[in-house]
Amino acid sequence: MTRVISFTKNGNNLNHILCEKMQFIGFSVLKDERLAFSSLKEWVNDGFEKKECMVFIGAAGIAVRSISPYVKDKLTDPPVIVIDEKGQFVIPILSGHVGGGNAVAKEISNTIGATAVITTATDVNNLFAVDIFATRNNLIIKERELAKKISAEILNGKEICFNSDIELKGKVPEDLNQNESGNLGFDISIYKRNYFKETLHLVPKAVILGIGCKKDTSEEDIEQIVFKTLEEYNIDIISVAEVATIDIKKNEKGLSNFCKKMNINLRCFSSKELKNAKGSFTSSNFVKQTTGVDNVCERAAVLASGGELIIKKTTGNGVTVAAAIKSRSVEFE
Repeated sequence: MTRVISFTKNGNNLNHILCEKMQFIGFSVLKDERLAFSSLKEWVNDGFEKKECMVFIGAAGIAVRSISPYVKDKLTDPPVIVIDEKGQFVIPILSGHVGGGNAVAKEISNTIGATAVITTATDVNNLFAVDIFATRNNLIIKERELAKKISAEILNGKEICFNSDIELKGKVPEDLNQNESGNLGFDISIYKRNYFKETLHLVPKAVILGIGCKKDTSEEDIEQIVFKTLEEYNIDIISVAEVATIDIKKNEKGLSNFCKKMNINLRCFSSKELKNAKGSFTSSNFVKQTTGVDNVCERAAVLASGGELIIKKTTGNGVTVAAAIKSRSVEFE
């Protein structure tokens, strides 16, 4: 959602145009029967809390002073755009690059016949930007300083190496070279590996963990076996998108607490649903007698991912763990 605020009568007129043509939500510091009346401080605070794009119609100084207490991180700050009240220039001043403010600014300028003032170096030079690529493809950037270094090298005309073990779509930019060696590059993978002397890891959220456990198994025991298993297979924990299990374990405190701690969704299936999972699974008569299905962890992982097992049933501390990977692709523009 994009919200727009104005400060003068002329600004309000432009505000109305944006609300009508672009379905923005309009606010004003002046009383206006067609715009929500708001204090500027409350409006900015609310915008940052909700991570909504904010458009100021007025002086850039007003916007800068208003947002300054809230600005924290370019990967998480919402986009902020300034438009002069005559509608001549549209200027992204925060999160134009990663946050998408540049794209919104261009859309606004096309709508009202203004000039979009874009200052981001890679955008101005029409070069590949690894941080935008990662954000657009829902990849987690592990080493942010290396992301900056890669952008700087590309701006200096250097070719950057990269590798990926998931499907690539679109045309690879000319400033990239797909390779498995080099001085500086990025790797798109769930695995912790270093093809380059300096490797930026871009991690897709593509792994589904299937977990089964005995009653009253502690959070610590679950965490220990999960981390140990992933480490053995060299899989990055941040690649885990979801945990899947059988519905009789949905209120298991240790499992729920583990998922909350890791900020991972817990998904539950009935024994009937688990029986319908496609594939070859490690069978256990004890598990079948207890749950009604011969395997929980492998079946749950496959069913939730729609993909294939990459880790078969692993046991420890009264816990069973398996992992499957979702089908993923990344796209170059």
